[in-house]
Amino acid sequence: MIKKVNVVVGSFLTQFIIVGMLFTYGVLMTELEKEFGWSRTVLSSIGAAGWLAWGIFAIPGGYLNDRLGPKIVLGVNGFIFGIGFILFSKSSEVWHLFLIFIFFIGIGLSTHDISTLSTIAKWFESKRGLMTSIAKIGTAMGQMVMPPLIAFLIISFGWRTATFYLGIVASIGLVLAASLMSTPNTSSKKLVSEDTNLEVLDKKVFNLLAFCQFCIFFAMFTTMTHIAAHGLNVGLSLKDSALLLSIIGFSSIFGRLSIGVLADRLGGKKTYMVCLFPMTIALVTIPFTENILFIYILLFLYGFSHGGHFTIAPFIIAENFGLKNLGAIFGKITFFGAIGSVTGPIVAGAIFDLTQSYYYAFLLVGAMALISIVSLTYLPNKENIQVDY
Repeated sequence: MIKKVNVVVGSFLTQFIIVGMLFTYGVLMTELEKEFGWSRTVLSSIGAAGWLAWGIFAIPGGYLNDRLGPKIVLGVNGFIFGIGFILFSKSSEVWHLFLIFIFFIGIGLSTHDISTLSTIAKWFESKRGLMTSIAKIGTAMGQMVMPPLIAFLIISFGWRTATFYLGIVASIGLVLAASLMSTPNTSSKKLVSEDTNLEVLDKKVFNLLAFCQFCIFFAMFTTMTHIAAHGLNVGLSLKDSALLLSIIGFSSIFGRLSIGVLADRLGGKKTYMVCLFPMTIALVTIPFTENILFIYILLFLYGFSHGGHFTIAPFIIAENFGLKNLGAIFGKITFFGAIGSVTGPIVAGAIFDLTQSYYYAFLLVGAMALISIVSLTYLPNKENIQVDY
């Protein structure tokens, strides 16, 4: 029992630190623009390079997680991730940041979901959705805490000092979190039998889930990269713009818990479709309002879906593909999500540079969310997989 608790706690801390630090880039982006005069397209491309590296490294990362275990993989990658932010604080050229996002932040990102969530799936036969949602609340807490924290530190000490010390804390914290992770002793015979039963569905299900992951990540990473800048455009201060990310983080808690419980009862397909509906409504509405209170409400809806997605995605992968090679399959699907996370922010940045507005960018990501819902209707119905340990 204590090992199960440790896995959930370690996963929670990993999610809190990595995703919280990741979301600070939306705040840092405006500081880089002011200091260096770099365009939103360039700044978006820097983040996108990290997302692409995340997807590329996720494939070998998932394989290594299945072979070496999450403790080693998360420990090494977490240390590298923190070092990336320390180097970020010393950067003064665009190519510096590209290299940092590709080889440090991208590598750190590559297994934070794969290792933690696939490990939880292996430990928990029942209540898998609920346990995943509890771990992913760490993500929500990171989203709530880190953007306002770095905004405060930037105002007080400057962006270089802020990223330097947060990078040190991240490296230490992630190594400690990784030390709590372990994998259960599973029955190889059971897992081989399970894979054989699922083999006939692999190609169709994989293609559908990979396509949906692309569309959803296109929408989500565009929103998370540009929403703080959009807030500045409609008249918010730097601190209040950072609050937009915190609202998403706060509301995502409800999404993670609700979708986790719902997934255990309804299964993956229906729950996934329910999950994406509030996001779609929010994204297609944001372009039509500059009312700050209404934007807060819409981002609360968006955050519910954002959080819920990261609970239901590993659940539905485990439900359809089983547990034996879950890390490797999760990594491959994550790669397609990463392609979306790369292209979305770049396209939105280019749209802004051309029009000086995010109007068409948000219409585009709203359409991508809607396409995902429609695509999920073609996913075969699947009963929950139960695996004995």
